[in-house]
Amino acid sequence: MPYTSVIAGLFRQEQPQIALMGATTAGRDLGPRVSSALHSGLTADCTSLEIGDHYVKKTDTTYKNLLYQIRPAFGGNIIATIINPDHRPQMATVREGVMKKEIVNRNYRGELKRINVSEFIRPEDLAVEIIERHMEARRVDIKSAQIVVAGGYGMGSKENFNLLYELADVLGGEVAASRAAVDAGFAGHERQVGQTGVTVRPKLYIACGISGQIQHTAGMNQSGKIIAINNDSMAPINSIADYVINGDVSEVIPRLIKFYKANAR
Repeated sequence: MPYTSVIAGLFRQEQPQIALMGATTAGRDLGPRVSSALHSGLTADCTSLEIGDHYVKKTDTTYKNLLYQIRPAFGGNIIATIINPDHRPQMATVREGVMKKEIVNRNYRGELKRINVSEFIRPEDLAVEIIERHMEARRVDIKSAQIVVAGGYGMGSKENFNLLYELADVLGGEVAASRAAVDAGFAGHERQVGQTGVTVRPKLYIACGISGQIQHTAGMNQSGKIIAINNDSMAPINSIADYVINGDVSEVIPRLIKFYKANAR
């Protein structure tokens, strides 16, 4: 149980100021239970975290070094910033891909604290009986892809998305989509990037027919290189793109496919 020692540490007398868990299957299950037991509150599925001060005019109180917990709300239509001034620890679960992966320092040695888990958790708390086992088919994994070819509503149709699959196949990448494209039925929800989808950090992100609203860019603006392909020279995505190709995606993408096929080794 990966979070066992973390949970035990939270129940000790000296509680930390901040406790974060990954928004994984285990984290989403355990996080709310721990926060409920600690009466601390929890913000789930955060897409960004910041540390800062907060002033409450009504009580003329300034809170120092609060955790700003940022996440989508109302179906992704607004971005909510949540704080917890009074209760500790400040708890949140964080989406995969939000935190930048640092280069491993082989010489780093952390402080090891041994916690007697049995003092806080009973054996029956960990008792699990496997009744039946089902194997699911492999899911689309765009979070670990180094090259992402994403399509928006500007692709026009589900059939036109086949161009993206062909380009991604040539480049060795994965296909993603904006919320508008998913809502239109061009792609499945598992491929959605943005506030209500997944956060990605590929080395190369090719945005095809995507306008670039904040709900989408929040999930991909940390990509290594961004190429935007659309026929709107004023599209918001162009302001964060490293390269912009103004043109019809149905004409530009086939040319890219032809070029890469001819020059790929």
